Amino acid sequence: MLDSVYLGNSIQHWIIALAIVVGSLAAGWIISAFIRLLGKRFKSEFMVSVAAGAGDPVTALVVLFGVRIAAESLALPVGVREIANNATVFCTVVVFTWLAANAYDAVHRGVFEPYAKRPGAGVDLHLFAVLRTIINIVIWIIGLASALNSVGFEVSAILAGLGLGGMALALASQDTVANVFGGVLVLTQRPFKIGERIEVDGIDGWVQHVGLRQTVVKNWYGRTVLIPNKRFTDSVVINIDSQSVYFQELRLRLAPETTAAQLKSATEILHQIAVDGPLLDNSPWIALDKIGHGYFEIEFWYGILRWTSAQARQFPDEYEKICRGKTWVNLEVISRFEAAGIRFALPIQAYVGSPAVLADP
Repeated sequence: MLDSVYLGNSIQHWIIALAIVVGSLAAGWIISAFIRLLGKRFKSEFMVSVAAGAGDPVTALVVLFGVRIAAESLALPVGVREIANNATVFCTVVVFTWLAANAYDAVHRGVFEPYAKRPGAGVDLHLFAVLRTIINIVIWIIGLASALNSVGFEVSAILAGLGLGGMALALASQDTVANVFGGVLVLTQRPFKIGERIEVDGIDGWVQHVGLRQTVVKNWYGRTVLIPNKRFTDSVVINIDSQSVYFQELRLRLAPETTAAQLKSATEILHQIAVDGPLLDNSPWIALDKIGHGYFEIEFWYGILRWTSAQARQFPDEYEKICRGKTWVNLEVISRFEAAGIRFALPIQAYVGSPAVLADP
């Protein structure tokens, strides 16, 4: 019975070929399990990730090797043998591409992501995510092109056709290409980070997400605004949160009878207010700016410390912190000037008209 011939081979030969394939599958599973176990013995997340990524491709390679040996053990027609050989070669190159993509993913998860998550890292995690997608696409394009070339396809002609098609597609979707290009610039040049407040093209708000096509910003009213990324290449972008403090200007007009000693005391009081303020930077700018205008004017610049997300329970947002800081400063100025006997100048009224109109009847 084992000598019966089917498709040019005896049953015994078919059983041997099947046993080779099954044996290679079992061997692949064993090798894959050994690689995973070896990765765990290193007690490193990176090595575990490398071993996990290599396991399935290695199994596939062992199985393909077994299929190749099984095919060689059979008496197949020339055409069938050639197809089987080409299919094995094609699949082998694809599996090696799969292995390369998994290897990069392991490096990405084990090296790049932990680096981006460290405090003070110079690169955003989102940039690595975009880089991961781009590199995976490049790996698979090169791998598939190599696989097709290995079985006799004219890859150069295919790529030329894809290039012409890509050019036509790019011309038809110029806005999309411009947005993607803008997104790449934002992710590489990093003019702002997630959570920072920016102003661009008349939109003022906090960055929630940076994508390849658009950036999500939440404005003062809590509304979500989608900004096409090409706006970041043809508009002025202001990173408001790049400053360490929020500078505030206060101009104080004092009565013309204020003495020199009182003016000096006023500047000292303002400096002490900046030092005492729990929300303030302690390096103010103070100047006696104007003399001889019917009043003395003191220019007082102070800084309110930058709002952070850790202060969200105390201050919902930066504007709330600025409002509280300004209110505290203004109340302190009034109360301390009153205690020191320093008077503010009365408002100056300007009358428009003839003196007869202003005269008593």
